[in-house]
Amino acid sequence: MNRGRAGTLICGALWIASALAQDPLAEFRGKLITRIQFDPPKQPLPAEELRAILPLQEGDRLEAQAVRETITRLYATGRYRDIVIDAQPLNPGSVELVVRTTPSWFVGSVSVEGVPPPPGRNQLIYATGLELGRSFDEADVDRAVENLQRLLRANGFFEARIRPELTRDPEFYQVHLRFVIEPGPRARYTDPQILGVPPDTARQLARKTRWERFWFLPGFNAVNERRTRTGLERIRRALQKEQRLLSSVVLEQLLYDQQRRVVVPVVQVREGPKVRIEVTGVRLSRGLLERLIPVYQEQSLDEDLLVEGARNIAEHFQARGYFDCEVTYQRRREGSDLEVIEFQVQRGPRYRLVRLEIQGHRYFDETTIRERLQILPATRFRYRRGRFSRWLLQQDLEAIRSLYQANGFRDVKVSAETRTGVGGNPQNMAVVIRIEEGEQWKVAGLEVEGASSENLPAVWGRLASLPGQPFSEANLVIDRDNVLAYYYDNGYYEANVEWNVKPGEQAGQVYLTLRIHEGPQQFVRAVVVSGLKQSDPDMVFRRILLRPGQPLSQSAMAETQRRLYDLGIFARVNIAVQNPSGQERYRNVLHEVEEASRYSFHVGFGAQVARIGRGVLDFDSPTGAPGFSPRLSLGVSRANMFGVAHTANLQARLSDIRRRVMLNYFAPQFKGSERLSLTVTALYDHSRDVNTFEGTRWEGSILLSSQISRALSWQQRFAYRRVTVNPATLKIDPVLIPVYAQAARVGFFSTGFIRDRRDDPIETTRGVYTTLEVGLASKYLGSQTDYFRLVGRNSVYKRLNGGVVLAESVMIGWLRNTAADPSARPIPLPERFFSGGASSHRGFPDNQAGPRDLETGFPLGGNAVLMHNLELRFPLVGDSLGGVIFHDTGNVFTDMSRFSLRFHQRDKRDFDYLVHAFGLGFRYRTPIGPVRLDFSFSPNAPRFFGFKGTREDLIGGTGIKTDQRVGPFQFFFSLGQTF
Repeated sequence: MNRGRAGTLICGALWIASALAQDPLAEFRGKLITRIQFDPPKQPLPAEELRAILPLQEGDRLEAQAVRETITRLYATGRYRDIVIDAQPLNPGSVELVVRTTPSWFVGSVSVEGVPPPPGRNQLIYATGLELGRSFDEADVDRAVENLQRLLRANGFFEARIRPELTRDPEFYQVHLRFVIEPGPRARYTDPQILGVPPDTARQLARKTRWERFWFLPGFNAVNERRTRTGLERIRRALQKEQRLLSSVVLEQLLYDQQRRVVVPVVQVREGPKVRIEVTGVRLSRGLLERLIPVYQEQSLDEDLLVEGARNIAEHFQARGYFDCEVTYQRRREGSDLEVIEFQVQRGPRYRLVRLEIQGHRYFDETTIRERLQILPATRFRYRRGRFSRWLLQQDLEAIRSLYQANGFRDVKVSAETRTGVGGNPQNMAVVIRIEEGEQWKVAGLEVEGASSENLPAVWGRLASLPGQPFSEANLVIDRDNVLAYYYDNGYYEANVEWNVKPGEQAGQVYLTLRIHEGPQQFVRAVVVSGLKQSDPDMVFRRILLRPGQPLSQSAMAETQRRLYDLGIFARVNIAVQNPSGQERYRNVLHEVEEASRYSFHVGFGAQVARIGRGVLDFDSPTGAPGFSPRLSLGVSRANMFGVAHTANLQARLSDIRRRVMLNYFAPQFKGSERLSLTVTALYDHSRDVNTFEGTRWEGSILLSSQISRALSWQQRFAYRRVTVNPATLKIDPVLIPVYAQAARVGFFSTGFIRDRRDDPIETTRGVYTTLEVGLASKYLGSQTDYFRLVGRNSVYKRLNGGVVLAESVMIGWLRNTAADPSARPIPLPERFFSGGASSHRGFPDNQAGPRDLETGFPLGGNAVLMHNLELRFPLVGDSLGGVIFHDTGNVFTDMSRFSLRFHQRDKRDFDYLVHAFGLGFRYRTPIGPVRLDFSFSPNAPRFFGFKGTREDLIGGTGIKTDQRVGPFQFFFSLGQTF
């Protein structure tokens, strides 16, 4: 309750006390109330709500107690700042009451404009201290301005002018506040005043702050809060390096010189005594010591911090096999200015945890218990000495104890014993965990009190502590939270839930009573949205779940916030209940949004190092040659097109093997449905990534995606493209050039399903991923080529013991030429299947699988493809480095009729057989996905005829035919798993 509101209540109480003393109603007491009017006529509460809460009603006799109760109830709603009731006689036996009110106002949207970052916009809004929906007082504006000035000064704006603008919304009694700031120039640092240290030390510390720019940029940096804080932290670190661990660095003030527009930071330094931390018995680096001993971070020598540091050092060595490591410490003074903290480490012998036994368990199987343990026996690669420490062991014992207690074993006892010399090796150790389960307690009976008939079924449906089920205090807490969540989601914000537990008639039984106090149910009076500038209000309201008259639901507000953020057009979405402390049954739900910037730009640089097709006019390397291809990517995006959350973006990628420009229009939640999205794309692509030819593609496409369920989605796509092949770059038999160099228009319609049940799309350990696409290119769709296309992929992931994952993927594709004369109108080269490389078959370089030109040896692609990938993924060292053993088999086939399971090549003209590749890979986990390095060997890599010479030699038939082979050894470096 704010100060103005409290003052109003005090005034109201004094008025009531004065009225009692003077008894102004004496002449009207007992008279009939003929009419009750409100002044002004428009009140914050609807007339029906006022009639429901007022004890004074027309037709009643006027009593002082009813007047006092009326004022009290109106104040309690939080909607009024001042209330006065006047009585006016109508005739000798009746009276008219006039309730004169002054309404309360509430904070609406808050915006701050005109300040270049830093500080950021959200930081500025937070600094105002104005919360959406809270009661508003004029003094709040002054405090907000003061807070903003403080933040602006901390960021170098000492001459800022702030002009608050207030807009009142009389319909919902909101005050929208807009703070327009003229920031003025941002000040720069100058030499700081560092107090408390000698001048030479002060100059050294001043250089550590880096407030002064580098030598080639004279002068000082601009002031901002983060740079100031970082400079102070650098002073602290510099003092720590001088063993001043207890030093303090405080910014006293920022002195502003208006004429020079510079700031002098005044810093008070208290060096404190020197503290030297020593470790005896082992050698530890300084960096490791600073991570293990919290004294460095907390700048205090509390005993708790020293004990924690000793435990951290012990755990560090125990995790490396020194399971009996003990660490103690002692403090001593050396002179008046030095305190020494000595950590004494006794590592003891180094062990290897070879066995972990669990005894005494009957209710749970061993697998269930082991899933909850952190300690692990040694493995060959990942944990060569096992994972064990005393602290981890205690955590595991507590985890087992919690598991049993949650299932009714209230008296369970869990202990552990360590044994050394296992198997005759003194360095081997075993851990034996013993469980004494005890008696299982169960619920003998359950009663629910206080729930209304309409809520009782829902309450029962959320309880796990039912008769016959195991009893535990943990389950009671979960049940209580579930029941309260139900009530809060249905508007019962004053609901209270308590358990009563009584022992049963027999041992191991309890009777439960759930007592519920529901309280009043709250509903939505109105849904209010503020902050919209470019966005369509109807689009926003369609995504708001709450409607007037519905129960006030917390989950609905949270889901609404998620749905609005998912539009991708709002930088901030704030949802609050207006007048949260007032006692009213119907509430206004406020939605304050801030639209994000509509334009964004990006520039990226990269490179590709691999066997890549460069489109050079020689014929010596059909399988590609090692090369380096730099890349440049540019992009501009325009969000919230037409105010309906659609996005248009233009992307360009340039390299010496590909030039691509793509214009994309994306409409999420199409037609107001969260399950539909529409994408319209225009594409220009000029590529030389297939060695055989240089191709150009102009394409326009429309994609409609539907999310049928969480795992299943459906896509429909129509594409119209023109594909051309530069005949001067075709490295094939000259007789075939007129056939394959023909330009073609392709009208293609496809439909497909995606079923994704993976646990993690990036690091999948279990689940299934299936895709199926069926498409048709036809003259009826404006196409000059006719074919049917079918592509399906199925990937299965299974988690084995020890963090091992078995992953398998099968991909099949088929193209069928449906033209009346297939030989006259073959499927264009760019439409065929090309495969091979890091993400398909690692026995081939990129796009090198399948049929080849019999004269030059360059790949021609095919009309059928089959790929099978099998990987065994396993951890190697710790949790970051993993390994993969893989087997890839498959190929691109001339046609489905030429499909064969043979694994040997008949001759150098035969490419329709399965090529196998075996290999080993490494995966290093990063925040953006695993970095992948694969080495493969193919024992049956295809051999073929190549050609040595120029294009003129090829046309004249004077070149040299050569024997070539796809290299049996391949390596790939990329990002992400293969599948």
